[in-house]
Amino acid sequence: MSQPQDIGGPAASASASARYRTIAQLASTADITDFDNLLNTEEYSIPVDDSGDYLFKTGGTDTIISRSSRKETIKYIVRQGETLSTLANDFGLTSLTIKYANNLSSTTLKPGQELRIPPVDGLYVAVKRNDTLSAIANRYKVKLDDIEKYNGLTADTAIHAGQELLIPGAVMSKAQAVAPSAGSNVNVPSYNPISYSGMFFWPTETATHFISQKPRFGHMALDLNRLNGWGLYASAAGVVKTQTTRGGYGNLITINHGSGWMTYYGHLSQFKVKTGDYVQQGQLIAIMGSTGRSTGPHVHFEISRNGKLLNPLDYLPR
Repeated sequence: MSQPQDIGGPAASASASARYRTIAQLASTADITDFDNLLNTEEYSIPVDDSGDYLFKTGGTDTIISRSSRKETIKYIVRQGETLSTLANDFGLTSLTIKYANNLSSTTLKPGQELRIPPVDGLYVAVKRNDTLSAIANRYKVKLDDIEKYNGLTADTAIHAGQELLIPGAVMSKAQAVAPSAGSNVNVPSYNPISYSGMFFWPTETATHFISQKPRFGHMALDLNRLNGWGLYASAAGVVKTQTTRGGYGNLITINHGSGWMTYYGHLSQFKVKTGDYVQQGQLIAIMGSTGRSTGPHVHFEISRNGKLLNPLDYLPR
């Protein structure tokens, strides 16, 4: 049996553009033997019924993938000829959802490429320190029940900073959508913090801040030691640049916040982000360490404006 035109066979007319046929359509033109022959072909995609469930077959494996009721994120291997837009159509999502879910820099896909496909349109976001599910729902103006449903959570489930959640219905901010691939001289949102405004966060985990060295002449920075926890977080949103030096800072992250504002995080043991990433305030970016010129595990934290170092204590919450 030849494949019908709308599931991969030759087109019979210019108006035939559908990628799928329903089982009812197949049954109207073929008996059950013909339908079985179709299911034995090497690859195909057809809708199972009008609920939105699609049957995909690749290499002899059949999988039911639901547009309407799927709640979990799945992994999908790109096949020959597939594009971002055809995949978005197949799964009932927007192209931007798939693009941002996989940090794609272009719309070109390669056969064999693995993608994660969320069940609904939305964004994956990192939990900030002291976040609650209710706070996240309020921030993105979505229903708490939807966040719980699409992340397999309940109201009693504990969440932690750096954990990634799918926020259904959330859209990419303009700043994130245009985030560049370089980390220093970049076009980032206008940022105009004032002293004690809360526009900068403490970059460490604990509510109490253990300062091993305060700002002073020749050291206009904060040294925060391991009593503050090992995780380090973006003091404000912006674009990341990572680098390693033989001395001095050691493993260093700088974040460009726009309008000349920068923060520096030195002596890191691990990077949790890469150059060009756009990070939200409070997002996990690194693990504290003792690289570079350091006498023990701590973070060397600086805030600067147009290249001039400022006293971080003037801008961090008291």
